[in-house]
Amino acid sequence: MSVKVSIQLLSDYDSARVAHAMDALMAPLGGMAPFVQGNDTVVLKPNLLAPRPVSRATCTHPEIIRTAGRLVQQAGASQVLVTDSSGIGNAVQVTAKMGLKSEGALKIVNPDEAQWVSSRESGQWKLRLSKLMLQHPVINIAKAKTHGQMIVTAAAKNMFGGVLGLEKPQWHYRIGRDPQQFARLLVHICETLSPRLNILDGVIGMEGNGPGSGTPRPLGIVMASENAHALDYILCKIWKLKPEKVYTIRAAMDMGVLPAEKDIEVVGPPIASLQPSPPWKLAQETSPARLVGPNWLTPVLENLMKTLPHLNHQRCTLCMECTHHCAANAMDVSEGRIVIDLQKCISCFCCQEMCPHSAITVKTGALARLLRLGK
Repeated sequence: MSVKVSIQLLSDYDSARVAHAMDALMAPLGGMAPFVQGNDTVVLKPNLLAPRPVSRATCTHPEIIRTAGRLVQQAGASQVLVTDSSGIGNAVQVTAKMGLKSEGALKIVNPDEAQWVSSRESGQWKLRLSKLMLQHPVINIAKAKTHGQMIVTAAAKNMFGGVLGLEKPQWHYRIGRDPQQFARLLVHICETLSPRLNILDGVIGMEGNGPGSGTPRPLGIVMASENAHALDYILCKIWKLKPEKVYTIRAAMDMGVLPAEKDIEVVGPPIASLQPSPPWKLAQETSPARLVGPNWLTPVLENLMKTLPHLNHQRCTLCMECTHHCAANAMDVSEGRIVIDLQKCISCFCCQEMCPHSAITVKTGALARLLRLGK
Protein backbone atom coordinates (compact mmCIF):
# COMPACT_ATOMS: atom_id res chain seq x y z
CA MET A 1 0.00 0.00 0.00
CA SER A 2 1.53 3.30 -1.08
CA VAL A 3 1.90 6.34 1.16
CA LYS A 4 1.93 9.88 -0.19
CA VAL A 5 4.36 12.55 0.92
CA SER A 6 3.17 15.92 -0.34
CA ILE A 7 5.64 18.80 -0.75
CA GLN A 8 5.00 22.45 -1.59
CA LEU A 9 7.43 25.31 -2.08
CA LEU A 10 7.00 28.17 0.40
CA SER A 11 9.54 30.97 0.60
CA ASP A 12 8.32 32.84 3.69
CA TYR A 13 5.58 33.04 6.33
CA ASP A 14 3.36 35.64 4.71
CA SER A 15 -0.17 34.65 5.77
CA ALA A 16 -1.65 34.64 2.25
CA ARG A 17 1.24 32.60 0.82
CA VAL A 18 1.07 30.15 3.74
CA ALA A 19 -2.68 29.69 3.22
CA HIS A 20 -2.21 29.05 -0.51
CA ALA A 21 0.70 26.63 0.04
CA MET A 22 -1.14 24.68 2.76
CA ASP A 23 -4.23 24.27 0.56
CA ALA A 24 -2.03 22.97 -2.25
CA LEU A 25 -0.11 20.76 0.19
CA MET A 26 -3.24 19.05 1.46
CA ALA A 27 -4.92 18.59 -1.94
CA PRO A 28 -3.09 15.32 -2.86
CA LEU A 29 -4.11 13.90 0.53
CA GLY A 30 -7.77 14.72 -0.05
CA GLY A 31 -7.69 17.98 1.89
CA MET A 32 -8.07 18.17 5.65
CA ALA A 33 -11.51 16.49 5.77
CA PRO A 34 -10.22 12.86 5.87
CA PHE A 35 -8.34 13.66 9.08
CA VAL A 36 -11.23 15.28 10.96
CA GLN A 37 -14.30 13.20 11.76
CA GLY A 38 -17.62 14.79 12.66
CA ASN A 39 -17.56 17.23 15.54
CA ASP A 40 -14.08 16.26 16.73
CA THR A 41 -11.91 18.07 19.21
CA VAL A 42 -8.55 17.97 17.42
CA VAL A 43 -5.13 18.41 19.03
CA LEU A 44 -2.40 20.23 17.09
CA LYS A 45 1.02 19.12 18.33
CA PRO A 46 3.64 21.63 17.13
CA ASN A 47 7.27 21.78 18.22
CA LEU A 48 7.21 24.21 21.18
CA LEU A 49 10.67 23.49 22.55
CA ALA A 50 11.30 26.76 24.38
CA PRO A 51 10.13 30.40 24.55
CA ARG A 52 12.44 31.79 21.88
CA PRO A 53 11.85 34.50 19.26
CA VAL A 54 10.35 33.28 15.98
CA SER A 55 13.54 34.42 14.23
CA ARG A 56 15.51 31.66 16.00
CA ALA A 57 13.54 28.92 14.12
CA THR A 58 13.42 26.86 17.31
CA CYS A 59 9.67 26.14 17.16
CA THR A 60 7.03 25.50 14.53
CA HIS A 61 6.16 28.90 13.06
CA PRO A 62 2.90 30.38 14.43
CA GLU A 63 1.52 31.06 10.93
CA ILE A 64 1.80 27.38 10.05
CA ILE A 65 -0.05 26.52 13.29
CA ARG A 66 -2.78 29.14 12.67
CA THR A 67 -3.34 27.99 9.12
CA ALA A 68 -3.49 24.32 10.09
CA GLY A 69 -5.98 25.27 12.81
CA ARG A 70 -8.20 27.09 10.31
CA LEU A 71 -8.16 24.11 7.94
CA VAL A 72 -9.12 21.77 10.79
CA GLN A 73 -12.01 24.04 11.78
CA GLN A 74 -13.20 24.28 8.17
CA ALA A 75 -13.18 20.47 8.03
CA GLY A 76 -15.72 20.39 10.87
CA ALA A 77 -13.79 20.28 14.15
CA SER A 78 -15.66 21.85 17.05
CA GLN A 79 -12.49 22.77 18.91
CA VAL A 80 -8.78 22.90 18.09
CA LEU A 81 -6.33 22.55 20.99
CA VAL A 82 -2.68 23.52 20.54
CA THR A 83 -0.39 21.80 23.03
CA ASP A 84 3.07 20.40 23.67
CA SER A 85 5.20 19.43 26.65
CA SER A 86 7.84 22.12 26.23
CA GLY A 87 11.43 21.67 27.30
CA ILE A 88 11.56 25.12 28.89
CA GLY A 89 8.41 26.81 30.18
CA ASN A 90 5.06 25.52 28.96
CA ALA A 91 2.94 25.66 25.82
CA VAL A 92 1.14 28.86 26.84
CA GLN A 93 4.41 30.64 27.63
CA VAL A 94 6.16 29.47 24.45
CA THR A 95 3.30 30.45 22.13
CA ALA A 96 2.98 33.83 23.86
CA LYS A 97 6.67 34.50 23.07
CA MET A 98 5.93 33.55 19.45
CA GLY A 99 2.90 35.86 19.25
CA LEU A 100 0.34 33.03 19.05
CA LYS A 101 -2.74 33.31 21.27
CA SER A 102 -6.03 31.49 21.75
CA GLU A 103 -8.54 32.80 19.20
CA GLY A 104 -12.11 31.50 18.78
CA ALA A 105 -12.08 27.71 18.47
CA LEU A 106 -8.25 27.66 18.56
CA LYS A 107 -7.19 27.25 22.18
CA ILE A 108 -3.67 26.91 23.57
CA VAL A 109 -3.48 24.59 26.56
CA ASN A 110 -0.82 22.89 28.68
CA PRO A 111 -0.92 19.05 28.73
CA ASP A 112 -1.02 18.79 32.52
CA GLU A 113 -2.38 15.25 32.89
CA ALA A 114 -0.80 11.97 31.84
CA GLN A 115 -2.04 8.41 31.43
CA TRP A 116 -0.19 5.09 31.56
CA VAL A 117 -0.33 3.04 28.36
CA SER A 118 1.49 -0.03 27.09
CA SER A 119 3.88 0.30 24.20
CA ARG A 120 3.11 -1.49 20.92
CA GLU A 121 5.63 -4.22 21.82
CA SER A 122 4.09 -6.03 24.80
CA GLY A 123 6.30 -5.94 27.87
CA GLN A 124 8.90 -3.64 26.32
CA TRP A 125 7.98 -0.35 28.01
CA LYS A 126 5.15 1.29 29.90
CA LEU A 127 4.62 4.83 28.68
CA ARG A 128 3.07 7.75 30.55
CA LEU A 129 1.72 10.06 27.88
CA SER A 130 -0.45 13.15 27.54
CA LYS A 131 -4.15 12.38 28.09
CA LEU A 132 -5.10 15.07 25.58
CA MET A 133 -3.07 13.37 22.85
CA LEU A 134 -4.38 9.93 23.75
CA GLN A 135 -8.04 10.94 23.91
CA HIS A 136 -8.30 13.16 20.82
CA PRO A 137 -7.14 12.98 17.18
CA VAL A 138 -3.64 14.46 16.83
CA ILE A 139 -2.18 16.45 13.96
CA ASN A 140 1.59 16.56 14.30
CA ILE A 141 3.17 19.85 13.11
CA ALA A 142 6.94 19.43 13.34
CA LYS A 143 9.94 21.63 12.52
CA ALA A 144 12.83 20.62 10.24
CA LYS A 145 15.89 20.72 12.50
CA THR A 146 19.13 18.93 13.26
CA HIS A 147 19.57 17.15 16.57
CA GLY A 148 22.67 16.51 18.66
CA GLN A 149 21.74 12.92 19.52
CA MET A 150 19.19 11.78 16.90
CA ILE A 151 20.84 13.61 13.93
CA VAL A 152 17.43 14.73 12.60
CA THR A 153 14.37 15.89 14.50
CA ALA A 154 11.23 16.07 12.39
CA ALA A 155 7.85 14.29 12.50
CA ALA A 156 8.65 11.13 14.52
CA LYS A 157 10.87 12.85 17.10
CA ASN A 158 8.32 15.66 17.55
CA MET A 159 5.88 13.23 19.20
CA PHE A 160 8.27 12.89 22.15
CA GLY A 161 6.41 15.99 23.34
CA GLY A 162 3.66 13.62 24.40
CA VAL A 163 5.87 12.71 27.37
CA LEU A 164 5.29 15.30 30.07
CA GLY A 165 7.79 17.52 31.84
CA LEU A 166 10.92 16.10 33.42
CA GLU A 167 9.95 12.55 32.46
CA LYS A 168 11.64 13.28 29.12
CA PRO A 169 15.16 13.59 30.57
CA GLN A 170 14.39 10.58 32.77
CA TRP A 171 13.84 8.50 29.63
CA HIS A 172 17.16 9.81 28.32
CA TYR A 173 18.75 8.61 31.56
CA ARG A 174 17.16 5.15 31.41
CA ILE A 175 18.10 4.26 27.84
CA GLY A 176 19.81 7.34 26.38
CA ARG A 177 23.29 5.81 26.33
CA ASP A 178 22.21 3.77 23.30
CA PRO A 179 20.94 6.13 20.56
CA GLN A 180 19.35 3.29 18.57
CA GLN A 181 17.44 2.04 21.60
CA PHE A 182 16.31 5.58 22.38
CA ALA A 183 15.19 5.99 18.76
CA ARG A 184 13.13 2.83 19.13
CA LEU A 185 11.42 4.40 22.15
CA LEU A 186 10.66 7.52 20.07
CA VAL A 187 9.06 5.41 17.36
CA HIS A 188 7.02 3.58 20.02
CA ILE A 189 5.72 6.91 21.33
CA CYS A 190 4.89 8.15 17.84
CA GLU A 191 3.03 4.94 17.00
CA THR A 192 1.19 4.93 20.34
CA LEU A 193 -0.04 8.52 19.94
CA SER A 194 -0.66 7.73 16.26
CA PRO A 195 -1.06 11.18 14.69
CA ARG A 196 -3.61 11.15 11.87
CA LEU A 197 -1.59 13.66 9.86
CA ASN A 198 1.99 14.92 9.95
CA ILE A 199 2.96 18.37 8.68
CA LEU A 200 6.55 19.67 8.54
CA ASP A 201 7.51 23.34 8.70
CA GLY A 202 10.61 23.47 6.53
CA VAL A 203 10.26 27.05 5.35
CA ILE A 204 13.06 28.12 7.66
CA GLY A 205 14.74 25.12 9.24
CA MET A 206 17.63 24.80 11.66
CA GLU A 207 21.11 23.47 10.89
CA GLY A 208 24.23 23.05 12.99
CA ASN A 209 23.90 22.95 16.78
CA GLY A 210 20.22 21.91 16.80
CA PRO A 211 17.59 21.44 18.02
CA GLY A 212 17.69 24.54 20.23
CA SER A 213 20.85 26.49 19.47
CA GLY A 214 21.48 25.93 15.77
CA THR A 215 21.45 28.38 12.87
CA PRO A 216 18.21 29.22 11.03
CA ARG A 217 18.47 28.42 7.32
CA PRO A 218 15.89 28.68 4.53
CA LEU A 219 14.77 25.33 3.12
CA GLY A 220 11.69 26.75 1.42
CA ILE A 221 9.22 23.87 1.77
CA VAL A 222 6.29 22.49 3.71
CA MET A 223 5.59 18.75 3.75
CA ALA A 224 2.67 16.52 4.77
CA SER A 225 1.96 12.80 5.05
CA GLU A 226 -0.19 10.35 6.97
CA ASN A 227 3.01 8.46 7.83
CA ALA A 228 5.51 10.34 10.03
CA HIS A 229 8.38 8.00 9.11
CA ALA A 230 7.82 8.32 5.36
CA LEU A 231 7.89 12.10 5.73
CA ASP A 232 11.15 11.94 7.71
CA TYR A 233 12.59 9.52 5.14
CA ILE A 234 12.00 12.01 2.32
CA LEU A 235 13.41 14.90 4.40
CA CYS A 236 16.60 12.84 4.81
CA LYS A 237 16.73 12.43 1.02
CA ILE A 238 16.35 16.20 0.61
CA TRP A 239 19.20 16.74 3.06
CA LYS A 240 21.30 14.15 1.19
CA LEU A 241 21.48 11.88 4.23
CA LYS A 242 21.37 8.11 4.07
CA PRO A 243 18.02 7.48 5.81
CA GLU A 244 19.15 4.14 7.25
CA LYS A 245 21.92 6.01 9.11
CA VAL A 246 19.36 8.21 10.94
CA TYR A 247 18.39 6.48 14.17
CA THR A 248 14.62 7.00 14.08
CA ILE A 249 14.44 5.92 10.43
CA ARG A 250 16.46 2.79 11.21
CA ALA A 251 14.16 2.01 14.15
CA ALA A 252 11.05 2.53 11.99
CA MET A 253 12.51 0.15 9.39
CA ASP A 254 13.26 -2.49 12.03
CA MET A 255 9.77 -2.16 13.55
CA GLY A 256 8.02 -2.43 10.18
CA VAL A 257 6.27 0.97 10.32
CA LEU A 258 8.20 2.62 7.47
CA PRO A 259 6.95 1.73 3.98
CA ALA A 260 9.47 0.54 1.43
CA GLU A 261 10.88 3.36 -0.72
CA LYS A 262 9.00 2.05 -3.77
CA ASP A 263 5.76 2.51 -1.81
CA ILE A 264 6.42 6.16 -0.92
CA GLU A 265 4.91 8.45 -3.54
CA VAL A 266 6.33 11.98 -3.50
CA VAL A 267 3.88 14.57 -4.82
CA GLY A 268 5.53 17.90 -5.56
CA PRO A 269 8.87 19.19 -6.84
CA PRO A 270 11.61 16.62 -7.57
CA ILE A 271 13.74 15.86 -4.52
CA ALA A 272 16.94 16.80 -6.39
CA SER A 273 15.61 20.32 -6.95
CA LEU A 274 15.10 20.80 -3.18
CA GLN A 275 18.53 19.69 -2.01
CA PRO A 276 20.36 22.66 -0.42
CA SER A 277 23.79 23.76 -1.50
CA PRO A 278 26.06 23.74 0.41
CA PRO A 279 24.74 20.63 2.17
CA TRP A 280 22.67 21.04 5.32
CA LYS A 281 25.08 21.29 8.24
CA LEU A 282 24.44 18.68 10.93
CA ALA A 283 25.03 18.86 14.65
CA GLN A 284 28.09 16.99 15.80
CA GLU A 285 26.86 13.41 15.94
CA THR A 286 26.94 11.90 19.43
CA SER A 287 27.75 8.31 18.51
CA PRO A 288 30.88 7.98 16.38
CA ALA A 289 31.37 4.65 14.62
CA ARG A 290 32.30 1.88 17.05
CA LEU A 291 35.58 0.12 16.48
CA VAL A 292 35.79 -3.66 16.77
CA GLY A 293 38.47 -5.17 18.96
CA PRO A 294 39.11 -7.36 22.01
CA ASN A 295 36.83 -6.85 25.00
CA TRP A 296 39.56 -5.30 27.15
CA LEU A 297 40.09 -2.60 24.50
CA THR A 298 36.43 -1.58 24.22
CA PRO A 299 36.23 0.72 27.29
CA VAL A 300 39.53 2.37 26.33
CA LEU A 301 38.31 3.09 22.79
CA GLU A 302 34.90 4.26 24.01
CA ASN A 303 36.58 6.69 26.40
CA LEU A 304 38.73 8.09 23.60
CA MET A 305 35.76 8.32 21.21
CA LYS A 306 33.04 9.40 23.63
CA THR A 307 31.14 12.50 22.65
CA LEU A 308 30.46 14.95 25.45
CA PRO A 309 28.86 18.35 26.05
CA HIS A 310 31.29 21.26 25.92
CA LEU A 311 30.58 24.49 27.83
CA ASN A 312 31.40 27.97 26.60
CA HIS A 313 31.66 29.76 29.95
CA GLN A 314 31.70 33.19 28.30
CA ARG A 315 28.20 32.56 26.91
CA CYS A 316 26.88 30.88 30.06
CA THR A 317 24.65 33.09 32.24
CA LEU A 318 24.14 30.52 35.04
CA CYS A 319 20.43 30.33 34.25
CA MET A 320 20.61 26.70 35.49
CA GLU A 321 18.35 25.27 32.75
CA CYS A 322 21.02 22.67 31.95
CA THR A 323 21.24 21.43 35.53
CA HIS A 324 17.44 21.37 35.75
CA HIS A 325 17.19 19.01 32.76
CA CYS A 326 20.19 16.77 33.59
CA ALA A 327 18.57 13.48 34.65
CA ALA A 328 21.99 11.97 35.36
CA ASN A 329 22.74 14.73 37.92
CA ALA A 330 26.06 15.26 36.16
CA MET A 331 26.00 19.09 36.28
CA ASP A 332 26.57 21.43 39.20
CA VAL A 333 27.94 24.89 40.03
CA SER A 334 31.42 25.32 41.46
CA GLU A 335 33.17 28.65 41.98
CA GLY A 336 30.58 30.46 39.91
CA ARG A 337 30.79 28.13 36.89
CA ILE A 338 28.83 25.15 35.61
CA VAL A 339 30.91 21.98 35.88
CA ILE A 340 30.15 18.60 34.32
CA ASP A 341 30.99 15.30 35.97
CA LEU A 342 32.08 13.43 32.85
CA GLN A 343 31.93 10.09 34.66
CA LYS A 344 28.22 10.56 35.27
CA CYS A 345 27.39 12.14 31.88
CA ILE A 346 25.38 9.80 29.62
CA SER A 347 25.71 11.98 26.48
CA CYS A 348 21.96 12.47 26.10
CA PHE A 349 22.59 16.18 25.34
CA CYS A 350 19.43 17.43 27.06
CA CYS A 351 21.65 20.24 28.37
CA GLN A 352 22.69 21.23 24.84
CA GLU A 353 19.10 21.01 23.64
CA MET A 354 17.69 23.20 26.42
CA CYS A 355 20.44 25.82 26.83
CA PRO A 356 18.81 29.15 25.89
CA HIS A 357 22.13 30.89 25.29
CA SER A 358 23.88 28.46 22.89
CA ALA A 359 26.55 27.96 25.54
CA ILE A 360 26.71 24.17 25.15
CA THR A 361 27.94 22.36 22.06
CA VAL A 362 28.86 18.76 21.27
CA LYS A 363 32.51 17.70 21.23
CA THR A 364 33.92 14.33 20.20
CA GLY A 365 36.75 12.52 21.92
CA ALA A 366 40.38 12.82 20.86
CA LEU A 367 40.47 9.59 18.84
CA ALA A 368 37.24 10.41 17.01
CA ARG A 369 38.62 13.83 16.06
CA LEU A 370 41.89 12.27 14.89
CA LEU A 371 40.02 9.75 12.71
CA ARG A 372 37.50 12.40 11.59
CA LEU A 373 34.59 10.29 12.85
CA GLY A 374 31.29 11.46 14.25
CA LYS A 375 30.77 14.24 11.74
